[in-house]
Amino acid sequence: MSAKTNVKEQAARTTKPELAPVTKAVRRSLNVVSAADLPTTYAAPDELVQGLLTTGGSSMLYGDSHCGKTFFAIDLAASIARGCDWMGRRVEQGLVLYLAAESPESVRCRLQAYQKHHGVRVPNFFIAQKAINLFADNVDTEAIIAEVQALEAEHGQPVRLIVGDTLARLSAGANENMGQDMGRVIARIDEIRSACSKAHFMLIHHSGRNAAAGARGWTGMRAAVDTEIEVTEQASWRCAKVTKNRDLGSKGELIGFTLEVVEAGTTKWGAAATSCVVVPADVSERPSSSKRGSGPKPGTIKDRVMAFLREQKVGVQKADVVAHVIKCGGAESSVYRDLKGLVAAGHLREVDDVLSVTDSAT
Repeated sequence: MSAKTNVKEQAARTTKPELAPVTKAVRRSLNVVSAADLPTTYAAPDELVQGLLTTGGSSMLYGDSHCGKTFFAIDLAASIARGCDWMGRRVEQGLVLYLAAESPESVRCRLQAYQKHHGVRVPNFFIAQKAINLFADNVDTEAIIAEVQALEAEHGQPVRLIVGDTLARLSAGANENMGQDMGRVIARIDEIRSACSKAHFMLIHHSGRNAAAGARGWTGMRAAVDTEIEVTEQASWRCAKVTKNRDLGSKGELIGFTLEVVEAGTTKWGAAATSCVVVPADVSERPSSSKRGSGPKPGTIKDRVMAFLREQKVGVQKADVVAHVIKCGGAESSVYRDLKGLVAAGHLREVDDVLSVTDSAT
């Protein structure tokens, strides 16, 4: 073989073959829109509750135990189901699905009291009584979507509000302080909202040990919702403060209310069985000292004790009553002294260190 042949073979081996042109597939999965294509007429957010909640949005209603947040949520939800104004705000009527994961019996009783107090029936309000878990797997997520679709098909109108009561019960097994766990719950709530596009999803949650720090657990929950509302107890009245509103600009607004006792029936012992309903209250005339973090809450110790016990359907351990009142401001010795006075005056009944309101005081 000649040297000339060897050079040709070497060149053939080292020369790169000509590559065919590559055509890249253009992906259009992000639903991109050009600013130039936006309509010139501004489309305002679709409001479910005027100035407060948006259609298809999400919110978190939180507060301490026994602050009245569930009564508040039921009152709001019932107004949407009825299509009547709520706290001076217009509402969009529709079906309500209340996920009573924490206490179905309590929700039923409170709704019965609402209907008796207002002299109405609320047929568009539905209570899901099964335990629900949006953390463990996708089973209950799919069940909620299927239930919404079935209700809409049966009643010929959309589900406008889904209430999850409470976040802790809806995320059993999750670590509330871990974004990885709570992010999974948020993703499933978003899946429900996407499939049920007319429904607003409201979560009911609890405050942490430090009330000034906001809702309990992972702070990313606040970022994930469109609206956040904090309910606080101010002795004989309550206040719901809008602490975040992404689209409607109502941050800082206050909604005052009180809880009025309603005799809903009788116990098996023949005593009055009571619950409470929400009654609007004017917060504009309340003293600034009642704001969180500015000192003890208004009202005497006796007022706080009676207001707290009137909310309960059953008796409460004396130690728990004392702990609750001390948290609102007051010395332990003073609380025990006033409790003794209330029992002696016949306003409270005490049996084996369990306190309850007497029939004459309701």
